[in-house]
Amino acid sequence: MDEKERELRQRLAQKLEEARNLAGEGKLDEARAVKDAAQALRSQIDLLSEIRETDTPGVTTPVIEPETRTDNPDKAAQYRSAFLKTLRNRPLNAEERTLIEESTIEETRAMQGSVEEDGGLLVPQDIDTTVRELKRQYISLESYVTVEPVSSRSGSRVIEKNADVTPFVEMTELTDLDDMDNPKFSPVKFDIKDRGGIMPISNSLLHDTDQNLMAYISKWIAKKSVVTRNKLILELLNTKMKVQLNGLDDIKKILNVDLDPSMSLGAIILTNQDGFHWLDTQKDSDGRDLLQPNPQNPTQKMYKGKPIVVLANRWLPTTGTTTKLAPMIIGDLKEAVVLFDRQQYSIASTNVGGKSFARNSTDVRAIEREDVRAFDLDAVVYGQITIN
Repeated sequence: MDEKERELRQRLAQKLEEARNLAGEGKLDEARAVKDAAQALRSQIDLLSEIRETDTPGVTTPVIEPETRTDNPDKAAQYRSAFLKTLRNRPLNAEERTLIEESTIEETRAMQGSVEEDGGLLVPQDIDTTVRELKRQYISLESYVTVEPVSSRSGSRVIEKNADVTPFVEMTELTDLDDMDNPKFSPVKFDIKDRGGIMPISNSLLHDTDQNLMAYISKWIAKKSVVTRNKLILELLNTKMKVQLNGLDDIKKILNVDLDPSMSLGAIILTNQDGFHWLDTQKDSDGRDLLQPNPQNPTQKMYKGKPIVVLANRWLPTTGTTTKLAPMIIGDLKEAVVLFDRQQYSIASTNVGGKSFARNSTDVRAIEREDVRAFDLDAVVYGQITIN
């Protein structure tokens, strides 16, 4: 079998799988179209096979003589009568039992596609090596916090201390001015940490697979980077004191009173699936949903004009055993958290360095360098809503 025919057979298997999926979804017209395309591929494969066999000298196709069977009309009638008596649970005589037993033996001698030695080895299996990626949420919280690129392993940034600013005092003519209060500052220090790992991949696997395995691994490493940075951000937010929320009025109070107006202006509501479900079931006095779609992002919901960012429960879990508390982190995360980025994740591979040469592997290394620090944690409130 040449490369062209192998490619056609792979395409045929993909078309057949696609047709089955479409038929299962009730998309009959599309399924028929894909089936027609599969039939065209099958015809092309058959033609290539015939050409290859014709082009091979000295090979003759053996002629298989079909088994000659003589059917006895009387015996067929006797068998029919015995079979019907069996269905009616009536007793059979010796001759009728012999007819039934002979028929059973004849049927079991037939070739079966489900048994390998009886012809199953001749039935091709539908095997597709394409990696089907599971659809799971990997939303990146990095886009909701402040990202500060840095050029060294450690350092600091200066932040203004949160203090009340007093007004100027009234002065009279030709009097000395009093000293006024001065601004206060504090440093935000960072210490970059390296995170990463090595994945050895068999060179035999890389050479034998018909899939772009390295491209898939690159996407998989990108998911790990998102999970890593999300974990660092959520661990920092989790250090906030938790505030019990008893309903929508408490959420309104956070937005209207607890947060500074400038923080409320850029606030989001970060919650998990349980918290979002609770919000999504709240209605006004007329029975209308309180959540509204975001006009800039129709797939996202808003409450009081604030975007709702939903993480999966496995990344931002609900706590409690008897009383279930869903997290609701409300505020401006860009003012609350800063991610010091020394290096976006990098991927390198080798098949000669380290242990890869000795074990005939390609070693893929992924490294990223960052630190996550609090900038102004007063910009967020970590609330917990009871959902049961």
